[in-house]
Amino acid sequence: MDIEARLEQISGVILQLDDSKVPRNIRKGARDVVDDWLLNKVKEMDVRIAMTQNRLEELYEDPNIPTEFGTLILQINIALEKLLSESNG
Repeated sequence: MDIEARLEQISGVILQLDDSKVPRNIRKGARDVVDDWLLNKVKEMDVRIAMTQNRLEELYEDPNIPTEFGTLILQINIALEKLLSESNG
């Protein structure tokens, strides 16, 4: 599976944060990170992945995020880190 297809898959996981148990600002942040960074093919791949990780970390640090979604963000960031190392090398 190529990197773009894997990014599409990861975006689907990120959009799981669009859940009524998640505060509105975090849901919006998740949608924005997918649209503005992860799937934005205008930007370079490593920048897209790194900025997605950065923004997800900001969402993770929100004290109102439910625990299970915080865990999901950590898992997504691990997958993105793996992709970043593959794309660089």
